Amino acid sequence: MFDTLKEENLEGLDYSYLSEVPSDFTVRPGREHFRLLSYLTTKYDNATITYIGPCIYAIKALSYNKTATLQLFTGVNGEVDREEWNAKLLKSSFIFLQADSDNGTMYMEFYEYMKKLDYKGYIICNNIWACKAMRDDFWYRIPYEERYDLSDLGHWSGTGVISFSKDIRFPKRDNSNWTLFTAYFNLTKCVDASEEIRKRDQTHYMQNAVSTMALPYNLVVYCDEGSYDILYSMRPPFLRNATRYVIRDFETLATKDGQTFRHLRERIHHNRRLKPYFFDNRNTASYYLFCLSRYILMKEVIEENSFQSTHFCWINVCIERMGYKNVQRLDEALAVRRKKFSTCYIDYIPESLVKNLPEYFQWGRCSMCSGFFTGNSQYMYVACDLIEEKFLELLDKGYGHADEQLYSPVFFENRGIFEHYYGDYRQMITNYTYIYEAAEAPIYNFIRNSYANGEYEKCKEACTFVIRSLELGKCECNPQLKEELYLLFSRL
Repeated sequence: MFDTLKEENLEGLDYSYLSEVPSDFTVRPGREHFRLLSYLTTKYDNATITYIGPCIYAIKALSYNKTATLQLFTGVNGEVDREEWNAKLLKSSFIFLQADSDNGTMYMEFYEYMKKLDYKGYIICNNIWACKAMRDDFWYRIPYEERYDLSDLGHWSGTGVISFSKDIRFPKRDNSNWTLFTAYFNLTKCVDASEEIRKRDQTHYMQNAVSTMALPYNLVVYCDEGSYDILYSMRPPFLRNATRYVIRDFETLATKDGQTFRHLRERIHHNRRLKPYFFDNRNTASYYLFCLSRYILMKEVIEENSFQSTHFCWINVCIERMGYKNVQRLDEALAVRRKKFSTCYIDYIPESLVKNLPEYFQWGRCSMCSGFFTGNSQYMYVACDLIEEKFLELLDKGYGHADEQLYSPVFFENRGIFEHYYGDYRQMITNYTYIYEAAEAPIYNFIRNSYANGEYEKCKEACTFVIRSLELGKCECNPQLKEELYLLFSRL
């Protein structure tokens, strides 16, 4: 019914019937939701629309269609007699629900209540992304086939639609060709667990794993035996058939030449003693090996291909910790279907420095993000294999420091297998298709450095990526830095 809904549909709405048009009504979709609400009313002449909530602006937006009847409902739980409202609720073509945004349980109860009433319309609600309680206790629990994310046409906090009828559909991307892969091993059990590692225990990671475990895609999860039950319990029941769990002993994981992690840990410790570097105490040898396991196990995931996918993605189990927008933008990112190994390029480190191994490894310099990367089966397998080979090569040369330090050496030797986007760690998914957040970061960290070091091709690529985002209104930027960006681009 609405499966072709686009931003253009929301243009040209005439609010002249209002004595004063609220400024929020002129804000583009994706920041405010009022134009979306008004547009939806135009599809329901002589119908009934229900609003549950306190916002006067929402009432004005929902009053757009003068032939429709707008009924107001100011309570959901205990404030009114629900039975009294059954007939009115069932008569509603759609319901806009804007109650307590911090109480996802209340929203879920209302959804279940309408389900019992056999309601055949749809419900719209905000805050599905910005509020953790809404994500965990409501949005993630709604069966995927019933829910639609209209955040790009609605409110910045996330606008969701729940349809109670198979005949009422909204835009939804088909990302069924993906297999996502994540892993968790409890490193506090390892012999080299530092104080920093112990502070981030299983509880810490599980609190931040809800979003990853609720992702509505094919998902492969590697874990130790002690973590399986809790990870299994976090996966919504309707996604069980789209999930594969693999229990492994971290100590016996091995590289392709047969060296186990137990053995490799001692080699890394040895290298770090001989060649010390500016050391993050969280980056223990075991942590380094866990990061390496992403590439080893990804190859296994691709070889087995349990879901017959064409594209593969690694995602940190605790990705939510980097900001909810990374989860919100994931569906858009996957829809791009990039073939090459794609990751966020954060800081440019020149090839000359990368080849100076003692200097390069002394300070733990990292340039690309390893918390999220994508690619089709061919490019992903090749890239992961090259990263594993580079690990073994540099280990033989006396280095064992951080997995992200392996990326630049592999990139400069194999540029053709990479495709980049630009941002910082907290935008490792958010900025996959456009710069949505922190446009200044790639200018500071990548564009300036790549230009200064004569890497003009990548500099131009990064400039184009940021400029396109700015010109499409996806983000804003400090005026001085924006001027610098256009000046550098003009010189390329």
